[in-house]
Amino acid sequence: MTISGFIKEQLGPIVDEWVEFARTRVPLQHDFTREELADHARVLLLAIAADIEQAQGAQEKHDKAQGNDPENAPEVTRMARDHAAQRFVQGFSFDHLVSEFRALRASVIRRWTKQIDQARPDHLDDLTRFGEAMDQALSESASLYTRKVDDSRNLLLGVLGHDLRTPLGVVHMSASYLLRSDTLDGAQTKAAARILTSADRMSAMVKDILDFTQTAFGVTLPLSPAPADMGELAKTIVVETKTLVPECQVELFTQGELAGRWDGARIGQMLSNLLANAVQHGEKTEPVSVRVTGDGNHVSVEVRNKGAPIPQHAQKTLFLPLRQAPTAEGERRAGSSGLGLGLYITREIAVAHGGSIEVASNADRTTFTARLPRTPPPWKDRRSGASRGGKQS
Repeated sequence: MTISGFIKEQLGPIVDEWVEFARTRVPLQHDFTREELADHARVLLLAIAADIEQAQGAQEKHDKAQGNDPENAPEVTRMARDHAAQRFVQGFSFDHLVSEFRALRASVIRRWTKQIDQARPDHLDDLTRFGEAMDQALSESASLYTRKVDDSRNLLLGVLGHDLRTPLGVVHMSASYLLRSDTLDGAQTKAAARILTSADRMSAMVKDILDFTQTAFGVTLPLSPAPADMGELAKTIVVETKTLVPECQVELFTQGELAGRWDGARIGQMLSNLLANAVQHGEKTEPVSVRVTGDGNHVSVEVRNKGAPIPQHAQKTLFLPLRQAPTAEGERRAGSSGLGLGLYITREIAVAHGGSIEVASNADRTTFTARLPRTPPPWKDRRSGASRGGKQS
């Protein structure tokens, strides 16, 4: 008997075994019915059986083996995704979801091989087709489940960040009011100043979290473009950085026509992140160089520092969120959230303007280069051509 025929004939016992296994994985706080635990097992198994019976050409066999075309078995894909969505709602963990597919595969193979008197070559073909169908179902199920976990996490972070803004605003305003009053003694003034500094740092964390969650959902950062001069924006950020870190040395060079239409606040955030990163990681005795250049329809900003080079492998993930180690308290720059989101948000700001950002690092220097069009393109075109990696020079 073929494995597809066996699945159809033994569908009831196989589903019963699936249910009993799922029951051992049920979250303690739930008491699901048999129908809830069986979920999509019956239709998934029938879809797998139908897929095995479908004739395949050489290219189809190759694509199936490589997992290149999930739509070559649309019912298997759909049922697997539906099952993942249901298990997510039911509170099953990712490990539990994967273990269900592992147990189902073992159950079918064990039952089918028991009734085989003598193995034939076509049995191996059957087993291969079953394994490929199960792999496809597991892959699609796992992919959807992890996306749901990511979306839920990002939504939680977004809601948390949004709701924290109001109480943080009250703390900030209250500390500022106390510092402006003349009723505090020395110790009380220091305490109020620490409250204000902590509130500023928490506000930076909230802002980074909100930016991260927005872009994590695939939404480009919103912009309010207005006429601006990149040279003047850079000059403002250089002055702010020198005020926050008086011991740092920053040299600003401008060249060409630097006017355009950008979101000044976002560009300031981008420049501040790049400059603060260079000040933090560069040699303390060497100046940081900021060079702003106008060239045709684009304006470029280079931020360069001397210091230890960024390893090649680290450059590949430099602009990815939450990949950098959180900054230690003693090393955190003023105004930084310390969450390791700065370069990620910097890249997203460049991308939102239709631009790109890249890094080049060697033993002599590290250079971050942001290149922006003078006018941001329409929203739907902003991610075209955006650079997401680094290069060694």
